[in-house]
Order: sequence, then C-alpha cells, then structure tokens
Amino acid sequence: MITAAQIRAGRSLLNIKQSELAKAAGVSLATLNNIERGVGDPRASTLDAIERALFQAGIDVETDGAVETVRLHRLARPSAYETLHASQRVLEALSRDSLLKVERILFYGRRDHAQRDESPKICLLLEGRARAVLFDQVSFTVSSGARMAEMAGLLLASFALHRGNLFYLDRLTEDTTLVSVSEATDRLRAADWRGMDHPSVLIDTVDNWDEKVALYGERQGHPLAELIRLVGPRIEGALEAGAPIPALTAE
Repeated sequence: MITAAQIRAGRSLLNIKQSELAKAAGVSLATLNNIERGVGDPRASTLDAIERALFQAGIDVETDGAVETVRLHRLARPSAYETLHASQRVLEALSRDSLLKVERILFYGRRDHAQRDESPKICLLLEGRARAVLFDQVSFTVSSGARMAEMAGLLLASFALHRGNLFYLDRLTEDTTLVSVSEATDRLRAADWRGMDHPSVLIDTVDNWDEKVALYGERQGHPLAELIRLVGPRIEGALEAGAPIPALTAE
C-alpha cells in the first residue's frame, strides 16, 4: 500500500500540486491533504486510487518493509494497441487534467519498415512537465474516412487545447520503432521542429490535405469538418512552413 511519504515524493517528481493529483485520483483535496500529513485512517480504496493515478503518470512505488522507493519513468512508449484504444490514450494525455501536463507536441510522419507500400504512419511525441510519451507503435494514418476521422479528432483536441505548442517535422522520418525509446526520442528532439499553425502542413507530409477536405470536409459529423471550423480553411500561399525550432535536448 502506498505511503504518505511516497505520495509526496511522487508529486514532487511530477512537479504537480495536491489539487492536480486529487482530481486525477478522484478524491477530495482535503482527503489527500490529510493523507499526506498522516492524519486519519484512509480507506484502502482511496490509497489505491491515488497509487493508480500516480502509476498512470509514470510513478512506480515499492515497499519491502524496510525501504520505500519511488521511481519516475521519464520516457514512455505505450505498446501497440488498436488505434481506437491508442487515440483514447492520446486524448487522455492531451487533457488539461492529465498529470503529464503537456507543454509541447510533435507530430511527424514515419515510414514503416514492414510495409513499404502502405501509407506513412503519423506519430506523436508528447513532451510533459516531467516526462515524455512517444506514440509511434500505433498505425495512425489518413488512408480512409475512418482513419482520417480519427486523426482529425486528435488534431482537433490538440488545436483546441494546446495551440501555440504544436510542432511537426516537414519530411518523413525513418521508422523510429526500430530503435529504443530513448534513442528515438533523442533523434526527434534533435530534429528541426516547425511550428504547426494549420493541420494542412502535417497532412501534406503524408498525403494530400486538399483531397481529404474535398472528400470529408463537408461531411456532417466528420471530425475534419469540425477541425476546419476551428482552424479555418487553408488559403493558398498564405501559410508558410513555420520557422525551424532550435534542437531540443534531454535535460
């Protein structure tokens, strides 16, 4: 069972407030405050909820009776899931309530070494306040109406919640899944990040934005239509590629 000291240490590693952890765990701020101060006798279910919230944020805790340990996994690479599950994971991470506390988002297209004739995959690197999460093992594409809807939904959430902190790579990368998460992240951080002022610049790296708009942009209920309403249509010649962002290095 997680201890008060481990909860405090976990919050410190994540650089989050009590109120942020309480909200993520679904407990009241007063309850969490009392637990951290050693006041009262909290329910096991309450401690479990707090431990789960910290675990989902990359915190591992262990207690062997004599030693209490708290570890933060600063890099994460979620395993390959079906894209619906993966997109839900991304949307949860993008949420303002997420303990990841996203500070910048990199979208990029990568080649797939196993399927050279398939559409390039779209991947994301989410840089948070204390850790980063790389989504490169899922098959986000824009090759069909359903896949375009999924991608448009992720872009819609990104522009709605994190506009100004969105970046992209203007050319396809080699398959980042072939190397470790640390090497893949280092390579991406060293690349030329460009500010993403409009989703068209990303889609054009893997497909054709104008064709997708013609197919789905006015389809009722399609997320691409909602995305266009949010960011506006692309005006030919008015949008230029964002200026390169200085290479980012791991702290």
